[in-house]
Amino acid sequence: MNLRNKLLGIGTVGLAVVLPLFNHLPATASIPNPVSIIAQAVKQPQVILNLAVAKKNTEVTVDGKKQVNWQQLEDNAAVAPGDVLRYTITGENTGESAAKNLAVTQPIPAQMIYKPDSAASKNDADITYSIDQGETFVAKPTIKVTQEDGTVVERPAPPESYTHIRWQFPLVTPEQGATAMYEVRVQ
Repeated sequence: MNLRNKLLGIGTVGLAVVLPLFNHLPATASIPNPVSIIAQAVKQPQVILNLAVAKKNTEVTVDGKKQVNWQQLEDNAAVAPGDVLRYTITGENTGESAAKNLAVTQPIPAQMIYKPDSAASKNDADITYSIDQGETFVAKPTIKVTQEDGTVVERPAPPESYTHIRWQFPLVTPEQGATAMYEVRVQ
């Protein structure tokens, strides 16, 4: 009986210590209102990207002028060495607020060579390039070339060394969206 009283006494003290810890129910009290979560999510910018590719076709008109047309390509379309392709990335902001500092990075596909000065955007994006598999990006990539006399000089990187292109959009509004494009030549 004496042992039972001691156990009850220890149990009561233990319960007295534990109850204040659970009295406020912090897990239940911190559950946010689901309506407010949905409202916040809708207000956030959400940019959905789409990639399209078109093949350049050049025709000579009856008056001898060259006319360029772009034919949209479907998945698994056949292309031949020498063909010029234009990749277009469009972004639609489906949120209610503008997306700030959106970076879109596109790898140059295998067996393709970037066509110099073809990268552009319709939204005044800063365009940078990588020649090291997307590790670093600069506006004008250079390589180090060792001369015959042993000196090393920096030269503009050749188009075949480009591996990625990045567009940095300062602001993408729901009304405006974002558009970027570049051209490559099939090897």
